[in-house]
Amino acid sequence: MKKIICIFFPFILVISLLGCSSNSSSNSPISQPNEDVIETPTISKESDKQDEDTQAESNDMPNLSIQVGNIDFKAILYDNVSTQALIERFPLTLDMGELNGNELFYFFSEDLPTGSEKVGTVETGDLMLYGSDCLVLFYENFSTSYSYTRLGYIEDVTGLADALGNGSVEVTFDIN
Repeated sequence: MKKIICIFFPFILVISLLGCSSNSSSNSPISQPNEDVIETPTISKESDKQDEDTQAESNDMPNLSIQVGNIDFKAILYDNVSTQALIERFPLTLDMGELNGNELFYFFSEDLPTGSEKVGTVETGDLMLYGSDCLVLFYENFSTSYSYTRLGYIEDVTGLADALGNGSVEVTFDIN
């Protein structure tokens, strides 16, 4: 009987540890995106950001005002169906929760259309959609394996981390 316990105990211990492990580098609200989200290949961040800047500059999207307390941040919106659906909800004043010391998030009661992609690196000031119902505003840079739908980005992020990084915050979104 002792031999059986000695043989199976290490096996059970390893299985238990594997089942209880978690990804502590997770930088996403709540959970992985659902499997039916189409993911596009990631290209280098520098050329990707240049393509996004060109897309934002060449589109007819309105500029976004993001107000936190008495501080107003200006953002550029991407021209995509997700952003257009979000604009239809403006003006929005949201009590956004803080997560991971790098982002604020808010869950909508209704889904938005998505076009998620593995972004690789999140930049300070990125405004994205996680899944189909979670608006995320990032105030720190970090690498991630998660997929997001890009909505826009804040042009001048000076003071953004100080304004957003203090727990839950009321944030107002409106077009200029």
